Amino acid sequence: MEKGNYRYPVKFNGIQDMLEFTHRASKCPGEVMLVNGHHRLSAKSFLSVMIAALSWDSVTVEADFDCYFEFEAFIAQ
Repeated sequence: MEKGNYRYPVKFNGIQDMLEFTHRASKCPGEVMLVNGHHRLSAKSFLSVMIAALSWDSVTVEADFDCYFEFEAFIAQ
């Protein structure tokens, strides 16, 4: 399977969401990234999650496994 095959748009409603997202990402095996165009940041870093949430117009979580249920609470509708 191709790396980064699973992608979902995410949205954060404050610092608590960012902390919880980072906590869940850190428990995931392998690489979990936040992407926006050519920008890529680790979803396992709270600082990276904050930078993405506060400065990007859209944030997508990308992983090489189906991470839908891990991040379901943050997936933008």
